[in-house]
Amino acid sequence: MEKKEILERQITALENCNVAALKEKFSELFGFECGATNAKNLRNRIAYKLQEIYFGGLSDEDKALLTEIANNDPASNLQFSNVAPRPLARGTRLCRDWKGKTYEVIVHPNNKFEFEGEMYRSLSAIADKITGTHWNGKKFFGVK
Repeated sequence: MEKKEILERQITALENCNVAALKEKFSELFGFECGATNAKNLRNRIAYKLQEIYFGGLSDEDKALLTEIANNDPASNLQFSNVAPRPLARGTRLCRDWKGKTYEVIVHPNNKFEFEGEMYRSLSAIADKITGTHWNGKKFFGVK
């Protein structure tokens, strides 16, 4: 039996495996447990690894070429700058839908925020009041 036939049988057999079996196979092949994922993703990753085992992975030259391309592509190397984020402009209205209700916050000078007629020192305090749990306020309102 040829390598190709053996590989095809193994990949076909993956279709009949449940998530627990796929996770076990993943650990066997990769040497570590996979994170939270679904059966389709696991099947794809296992199939790739099996092909890599049977036919070989990328050559060192190909890896070097891909690394060079990525290093020279600004879109693949998003760097966070040390520039401080701009403060929200006075009068900006931040809206967030939460559990079927829309909440609105108005930005005031000196990093103060108005919510339901009351002034707050942070968006986190407002997000806390809305949800009842601690949130990063900028993340909650989508400004981070």
